[in-house]
Amino acid sequence: MLKGKVITLRPVQEEDLPQLYAHILDVDNRGDFYPRSIQTLAELRKELNTTGFWSREFGLLLLIDKAEKVIGQTVWFKTVQYMDELEIGYIVYDTTARRSGAMTEALGLLTDYLFDTKPVNRIRLCIATENKASRGVAEKGGYMHEGTQRGCFFNRGRYHDMELYAMIRSDLAGEKSD
Repeated sequence: MLKGKVITLRPVQEEDLPQLYAHILDVDNRGDFYPRSIQTLAELRKELNTTGFWSREFGLLLLIDKAEKVIGQTVWFKTVQYMDELEIGYIVYDTTARRSGAMTEALGLLTDYLFDTKPVNRIRLCIATENKASRGVAEKGGYMHEGTQRGCFFNRGRYHDMELYAMIRSDLAGEKSD
């Protein structure tokens, strides 16, 4: 578990499936920018039993608040074979927990964890241009804006431009010397 002041990040457990599934089925709570695909409960259970939502190139951690409630999730994954990078995606499902600092803290915890445990030099975020809240999370987390990816993301019936943010290992404040 990765513990912060506001939230804890931890792997999915069997008892989390009802809460996670309810969030996945409620596509409206994802806002305008998070993919709207759904999974069946059977698919979720199979993935939990097969991989625990964790492998060498992919991981999913839940955001758990102080009341032990699932309020969101983070995912990380390998981008393309020829790049030494991972990508992080995130969402706070519980709309009452948005703007509480939970996602900024979660991004920091996951970024530190990935740089501590993975031989990777770069972590990126791809954020819809219109998603000002998520861009704020990226900037508060120390990620640098690198450019705009035009028309690369299809969601809610149209293509969106995405802003590319990234951090490389040497960007971390107080990086440990080799």
